[in-house]
Amino acid sequence: MLLTNDTRPPKPAETLGQYLHEMGIEHFTAPELLRMRRAAIDVPEPPRDWWPRMIPTLRAAEWVRHRMDHPIIVGNGYRPEPFNSRVGGARRSQHLYFRALDLDLPLRHRSQDNQGKFYEVAAELFLSHGAYLKMGLGIYRPWKGTRVHIDTGYKQRHWTKKYSRPLLDSLR
Repeated sequence: MLLTNDTRPPKPAETLGQYLHEMGIEHFTAPELLRMRRAAIDVPEPPRDWWPRMIPTLRAAEWVRHRMDHPIIVGNGYRPEPFNSRVGGARRSQHLYFRALDLDLPLRHRSQDNQGKFYEVAAELFLSHGAYLKMGLGIYRPWKGTRVHIDTGYKQRHWTKKYSRPLLDSLR
C-alpha cells in the first residue's frame, strides 16, 4: 500500500463518496466519516475544499487495515465544533479540520491478540511514516476495547503516553 500525500481537488459534481473512490480509498465510506458511532450522531459534510485533507489519513487507515488482515471501522471522522464539544474532543482536534479518524476493531475481532496487534500496527505506521505524514497517534483504553486515533497533515506527535510511549519504545 502506497502512502502518499498526493491529492486533487474534488470535481464540481463529484460526491464525497465518488471522490474517496477516485482517490483510491477502498474500505472506508463517506457515511462512516460523517457518523459518530458511539454518540449515534450524523454530522454535516465538511466543506468540499477540505476533502483532500482526509485522503492521507484514509490511506494510513487502509495501510493499518491491510496489515491487520481484517476490517477496522471508523468510530469518528469529521466532527464540527458543536459535535466535538459534545463528545469532549480536544479544542484543536484535527477532527474539526477533516484530518482525523478514530478507528476501532469490530466486536467480532476484539480478541486480546487482535487488540495488541492493532496497537502495534498503528505504532509501526507512526514510526515508519509518521514524520512524512505529519501524523498524530493516540492509543486509547486498552482495557475496555480498542480505539486508535490517527491524523495527518498537522504535525508528528503522540499522546496517551501511558500506552503509546512503552509501545513505541519497544518497537524502536
